[in-house]
Amino acid sequence: MKKLSLKYKKVITVTALITFLLSACNFGTDNVKVATSGKVDNGQSGNSEETINTVEEKNEDSVETKETETKDDKKSDTTQTTDTETEGTAQTTLPAQRPSETVNANTTTTNSNKGNEASDSVVRSKYITDTILKDKWEALDAIAEAGQSYYIENFSKTRVITKNGYLYNKAAEEKIDINYLVANGYLSSKYISLQAEVLLLNCDDFRNYDDFSIKSWETGLTVFAAMKHPSDNVYLLTTSKSSGGAITASKYAALLNSYYQNHGSVGRLYPDTEEYNRILNFISMYESKYENYYVRSIIADNKYAMVVLSGQSNVEDVKQYVLKRSGSIWEVVIDGLESDPRVIITINKELPDYNITMIPAYTINDFRGSISKDKNELISEMTARGMISGVGDIKYISGTSNYCYILLKNEIKYICNYVGGRWNILQVASSDEARKKMLAISKNAPTFIILDR
Repeated sequence: MKKLSLKYKKVITVTALITFLLSACNFGTDNVKVATSGKVDNGQSGNSEETINTVEEKNEDSVETKETETKDDKKSDTTQTTDTETEGTAQTTLPAQRPSETVNANTTTTNSNKGNEASDSVVRSKYITDTILKDKWEALDAIAEAGQSYYIENFSKTRVITKNGYLYNKAAEEKIDINYLVANGYLSSKYISLQAEVLLLNCDDFRNYDDFSIKSWETGLTVFAAMKHPSDNVYLLTTSKSSGGAITASKYAALLNSYYQNHGSVGRLYPDTEEYNRILNFISMYESKYENYYVRSIIADNKYAMVVLSGQSNVEDVKQYVLKRSGSIWEVVIDGLESDPRVIITINKELPDYNITMIPAYTINDFRGSISKDKNELISEMTARGMISGVGDIKYISGTSNYCYILLKNEIKYICNYVGGRWNILQVASSDEARKKMLAISKNAPTFIILDR
C-alpha cells in the first residue's frame, strides 16, 4: 500500500506540475495581447491590428497638434507684444518683423478662408523667411508704416483716396509716393531710390489669395507697400500690420486693374437720349414714387452714373445717387449723398474703381440749409426791371443764399448772383452757359440748382 500510495502521489504531483505550466503559458499569451492591442482581449482578437493603427494615428495627431499649438503660441506672443506696444497710437502700428522672427503659415494669423493651409502656405513662407529678402521686407515695412501714418494723419483733414489703386491726395491732386513721403518727413531718405509702390487697397481683396497672410481684423482701405521680386515673377506686398506675402505678377496686374477708374468716356446725358430716360425710370422704381423729376445733371461712363435731381413736387428736396450699369439695367448702389459732407470719401470707399472725375466739385450738404425757391426780393426786382410781369411767368426757380437760377415759361433763362447787398441778374442762352458763369465765380458753386435743359 505504501508503494502504491507513493506512486499515486508522484502521478498527482506530475499532473499538478503540467497543469501549472500550461496555466503559466496561457497567462503569458494574455499579457502579449494586452500590450499589443492596448486593451483586454474580450474575444475580439481579430481587431488588434486595426486598433494599433488607430492608436498610431491619434499619436501622430497629438504630435501635430502640440507642434501647431507651440507655433501658435509663439506667433500669438509676438502679435500680442506688437499690438500692446502700439495700442492707442494715433498713427500706425509697428511693422511685423521679417524674416528674423519665426513665421509659420499654420499660425492663427493665416487667412481662415484658405482651406488646406499646409499646401498653400508654401509660397508665402518661402518669400517671407528668405534671408536674401530681409532688407527688402524691412524697406517695405518702413514704407507701409510711413504711408499709413500719412493716411491716418490726413484722412480727416483732406480728401485722401485710392486712385487706380495708388494712395492719392485728391484735394492737392497729388500721388503720394516714396518721394513725397521722404520730402514731407514721413520716411527716411535712405529709401528715396527704392523701386516700390505706395498703394491704398482693400484688405478684403487679399483674402482670396492662398499665398497671402492678412489678419482677421484688417479690413477696408489700407496702405500697402509693393515691390517686384528681384528675380522671380512675383510682387512682394505688406501693410504696416500684417505678415503680407507674395502674389504673381499676373495677379498683381489684375488686382490693380480692378481699381482702374477709366470705364470709357465720361459725358453729360441730356433729356433727348434713351439712356437718360432709362436711368430715370430705374430711379423712379427705386424710389417707388413714379413722379416727374427736375433733373439737375446726369453724368455717366460705361459703368457708373452720377445723378442729381429732385421731384417736381418739391424742388428743394435735392437727391444725389450713384448707379451701376449691368448690361441694360441700372441699379442704385449709393444713395443719400446729398446729406454726406465727404461725398468723394464715401464713394471711393464703397466703389474704389468709380471715376472720381464724375463727382461734382460742390457738396450738396454744404448748401442744404439754404436751398430755396422763395426769392421774393429777386422776383420783385425782376418785375420792377420789366424782365417778368410777375411770379406767374416763372416755370422753374431754385437757389441758395447767393445763387439763383430761373427758367421762364417762354424758355428764357437767368442766372443770378447775390453780392454786395444786391442781385446781379444775367440772361443766359443755355443751362451750360449758366453753369460756366457760376463756376467762373466759384469752382465749388452749387450748380445743382440749374435745370439740365
